[in-house]
Amino acid sequence: ALTLLLAACAGQVAEPEYYLLRGEVDTDSRPLDPLAGYAMGSVNLAPYIDQPGLLLETAEGQIRPARNHLWVEPIFESIRIFLLQQISHDAGKDLLPSSVDAESARINVRIDQLHGTKNGSALLVAYWWIDRGGKLEQGYKFSRTRELDADGYAALARAQKALLTELSTEIAATIR
Repeated sequence: ALTLLLAACAGQVAEPEYYLLRGEVDTDSRPLDPLAGYAMGSVNLAPYIDQPGLLLETAEGQIRPARNHLWVEPIFESIRIFLLQQISHDAGKDLLPSSVDAESARINVRIDQLHGTKNGSALLVAYWWIDRGGKLEQGYKFSRTRELDADGYAALARAQKALLTELSTEIAATIR
């Protein structure tokens, strides 16, 4: 009986937990009200970010992806959808996912850092710029940290969502 009990305990695997990155935006069906003159351009991530596990800094310059705390969909897609929805919400008009005319300015985003720090914060470093017809109109750097509201990966996911919301709000304020 003891052998069976030990074998059962040794064989238990922790179930993964999945996190969905979506903004707190209205999901009702309605006609779109496009944001005139703007469209979403490219969204690029530093290669270390584009993986299923949430990322945590364990020492200076060392990052460890979580094995059992995972994004439910590819983070590249999640961040693009999140930014598109949240910028639309904050701007009060619908930012379209691609240009519908040659005159539209494109909002491009590059996320260089997105992870938990060894000090118990979430970090987001991003660059974003607006180009029209291939010419740079404006460019910005966004760099912020946010303390976690609790221990654990769920708190890290909430803090990262809050930082991406702040980035979206800043972008929307510029294009309004």
